[in-house]
Amino acid sequence: MNRPTPECSIDAEEEIVISGIAGRFPESVNIQKFKENLMNKVDLGSSNHGRWNHTLNMPGRIGKINNVEKFDSQFFDISTTEAHIMDPAARMLFEHTYEALIDAGINPKELWNTRTSVITAIFISETRGHMLFDAQVIHLNDILYK
Repeated sequence: MNRPTPECSIDAEEEIVISGIAGRFPESVNIQKFKENLMNKVDLGSSNHGRWNHTLNMPGRIGKINNVEKFDSQFFDISTTEAHIMDPAARMLFEHTYEALIDAGINPKELWNTRTSVITAIFISETRGHMLFDAQVIHLNDILYK
């Protein structure tokens, strides 16, 4: 069955369903908290740049994501060493992909051996250079040379 729309025409057999969503936003641990903060006009920006104080051309105020250092590596079957050197954005991608499945009412274990596609997106992280080149932040020497 064809259902033409002004934007495009897609056969019903080829429709895409977005059934779950997850994310982390400034001063908001999830989408619901982000919505509450926006609706209550909470100021989500900060002039405290923390680890970016040394970076030139920073805007006066930025939004920061909380708890980027927290990650349950055992849950995702990732070694502690790998989790420590992994970009925080990649760790959050694992967490939020799982959360989106739960949000959709799906038990992730039920997807095993099925023809299911889980499509995600990620942005380029500004923390990568900082983490790779600043051994004080992640104690690379301790991790790699023990």
